[in-house]
Amino acid sequence: MIQAQTLLKVVDNSGAKLVRCIKIKKGKSSAGVGDILLVSVKTLRPRYRRRIRLKMNKSEVHQGVVVQTRKLHRSKSGVGSSFGCNSVVLISMQEKPLGTRISATLPTRLRGLKWAKLVAMARKTV
Repeated sequence: MIQAQTLLKVVDNSGAKLVRCIKIKKGKSSAGVGDILLVSVKTLRPRYRRRIRLKMNKSEVHQGVVVQTRKLHRSKSGVGSSFGCNSVVLISMQEKPLGTRISATLPTRLRGLKWAKLVAMARKTV
């Protein structure tokens, strides 16, 4: 479960590396997979010879979707799944992804939570 002030890893190629959760949308106290967060960029990925123009700067505020959590989630069939770290994909205010590639395994239950575009961009789903 993700709360305010939690550090999250960014798994897309938008330019951010680590973000901190500021607020959880819809007034919840904790967030799970598929929930929208308001995040602040803490560290950026390194630029390689200035060829890559980053879409963001440090300490900017963006929205993000939680795609991986360390907490075990059990499905109705009894199968449990958890991941190694808490991860997020950054999105715009119109709920479109900022990056073009996702470098992590995503859970398939994101497809049913209106995030089918994120699942299509991922390499693998579990």
